[in-house]
Amino acid sequence: MGHFEIGETVVAVRNLGRVRWRSGIPKGTVGIVVGVDWLGDARVNFTVDGSKRARGETVEHIVADGDVRTLRTAPRRLTG
Repeated sequence: MGHFEIGETVVAVRNLGRVRWRSGIPKGTVGIVVGVDWLGDARVNFTVDGSKRARGETVEHIVADGDVRTLRTAPRRLTG
């Protein structure tokens, strides 16, 4: 099961979706986890910069644990 936290910075470790059809995320693309579902899959906003896309377009994609690798963990919040 996934172990994502909202706010984590992740990178795609493989092509996600159909990159040639402009509906996928290329390997190496960086994103931010914006949500986690009850199965542990993450909803990630990836910033895609391609020649056919608007510069710096943000694309939301659902990913499983094996699809991405954590680059930077989310800051921990202390509660009182």
